[in-house]
Amino acid sequence: MGSVLEKPPVWAERALQGITYWMGHRRCLYRDYPLAEGALVAEVCNLIHANLPEALQLLCEVQYSSILKRAPLPDSLQGRIRADLVIAQKTATRDGEPTPQFVIEVKRASAPKAQIEADLLRLAAARRLRPSIRTFLFVISEADRPTRYVTKGGHSIRGIHRLRGTSDYFQVRRTWKAAHAFSRRDRAQYACLLEVFPGL
Repeated sequence: MGSVLEKPPVWAERALQGITYWMGHRRCLYRDYPLAEGALVAEVCNLIHANLPEALQLLCEVQYSSILKRAPLPDSLQGRIRADLVIAQKTATRDGEPTPQFVIEVKRASAPKAQIEADLLRLAAARRLRPSIRTFLFVISEADRPTRYVTKGGHSIRGIHRLRGTSDYFQVRRTWKAAHAFSRRDRAQYACLLEVFPGL
């Protein structure tokens, strides 16, 4: 990785800001019913699709083996393990296959830490095998500040975050939020963009 990181794509920024507003809207309707992860993923898909440039397409539930197209795969990527979302370059020919540009996993911040770590390790492994792909974890938090990624002031926790037992790491590239009052940062809706990198 170079010293200057590529900017997050505009479609990701708009989708993650949009999901925070959408969560706030849904909580006004159904305050006592937390949103399911599937509902969050579906709305993220809608928001990404609405903001993608013409040359890109959104693919959902794609097997890692079809993204990476190489053997052997590490244990973490073998079998029928699927990425939540893939953003691919459209093919120029009718028979060609789209070229993956981004691989994305989506998680609620309240998911078990082991599940989040597993997603991060899979994304790091995928980027190690195919360095041209950027790998993101979208962490979405409903009415609760995700303290692993966001400061008390509501800002991203900067720097390199190592994944336990490996040299792989992630950085919190940006955090979006929607709050009904500036003083209620701990009860705001949050969406964090984590970019994942393989270690040396």
